[in-house]
Amino acid sequence: MSARRDEEQELLWDAVEELIQYDKLKAQAVLKAAIERLFIQLNMSTTLISDLHLSIQNEESIQAIRCLDNEIRKKTVEYISEPSYETILNYIEKISEMTENPQVIYKKIVASIWIEEKNQPHYIMERKPAYLHEIEENDENSTAGENKKKFYTTSEAANKLGLSDQTIRRMCERGKFKRVYRSEGGHWRIPEDNFVTTREQDNKANTILGHLDRKNQEADDVDEFNLS
Repeated sequence: MSARRDEEQELLWDAVEELIQYDKLKAQAVLKAAIERLFIQLNMSTTLISDLHLSIQNEESIQAIRCLDNEIRKKTVEYISEPSYETILNYIEKISEMTENPQVIYKKIVASIWIEEKNQPHYIMERKPAYLHEIEENDENSTAGENKKKFYTTSEAANKLGLSDQTIRRMCERGKFKRVYRSEGGHWRIPEDNFVTTREQDNKANTILGHLDRKNQEADDVDEFNLS
């Protein structure tokens, strides 16, 4: 992973640790974004994270997951080795421990990653699916702008996940996203439900990260975090 992506991931974890003190719901949303981001960078896919309720008990539990996140990124600079997979399993176990039924959730996350990997399609749908035409043409309650918001462009997805536009296009070609299609101009469109966080949550997270970044530039240590 690039130094820039590592820096952005660390900023996400900084935001989680700061938000624990003020708003655990926001902390949970940013935590899910950090988890999703790591899985995407590992070229692993699971839609289960978005449905989990992660109970953040204390800073120690977050620190444990953050340390594993950091260790995984260091071990998987070029490829995923057997020791790396063991660390990834430990990472998933720690995530599961934040749910009401850790053993069941642990198995479900591992199984979902395995299923997504095994069931990748051998082709990509090039034409826009019929249901998309129906949404755009027949939904009288939606404006064109609202319909567009239901999908991400490759550049928007790249910015959201901290990856390059080229990487996102390759992921589309390899079937890493569900129900992707090409527009009439040949551009990829990615349904928003492929991602854990919504646009609104992303905007809030970006505001928080921007605040933290400015704080870090002003001083080495941030003693207070103002959400107002």
